[in-house]
Amino acid sequence: MKSRTDRVVLMIFFLCFSFVSQAQFKEVEIGVNGLTCSQCTRSVEMHIRKLSFVKNVDMNLEHTNGKVFFNDENKVDVNKIAQAVNDAGFSVRSLEAQFSFDHTNVSSGYCFDYAGDQYQFVEVPKKELNGPVTLKFIGDKFLPKKDYKKWKQNLKSNCSNNTGKTYYVTM
Repeated sequence: MKSRTDRVVLMIFFLCFSFVSQAQFKEVEIGVNGLTCSQCTRSVEMHIRKLSFVKNVDMNLEHTNGKVFFNDENKVDVNKIAQAVNDAGFSVRSLEAQFSFDHTNVSSGYCFDYAGDQYQFVEVPKKELNGPVTLKFIGDKFLPKKDYKKWKQNLKSNCSNNTGKTYYVTM
């Protein structure tokens, strides 16, 4: 029979492991400009599949978008996804990901840290977030130039602990 200490340690391990795997971005939806044929779609798909943190890619030519699914054990880098689309010869129209919040009060300028990177909310109303929320990434890699120009003036980091990358998001 296992000791009580062993059972407590094992229970803490499982609780920590399940929290970490639930907090991970599971997938993103990416809009791609310029997709006109199945070969274009396949090219984007193959470039994204080369990324170590990608588990699967499901492209949709009709809607010129795709879903990118991630491995649980690897850190996701959305900059690399956007770069893969560019390397395939296309541009990103939009990039959105779901993130789960636990009774978190947010407003414009609010920052949170996830996996060593900073995420700052831009132009969002003051509200409490609880459960999965779709975050729309803002930046020159994630939007067409015309749309990015509308946001550019509001992209000044307020995040204090900037050890990793800073991403700007809205809802």
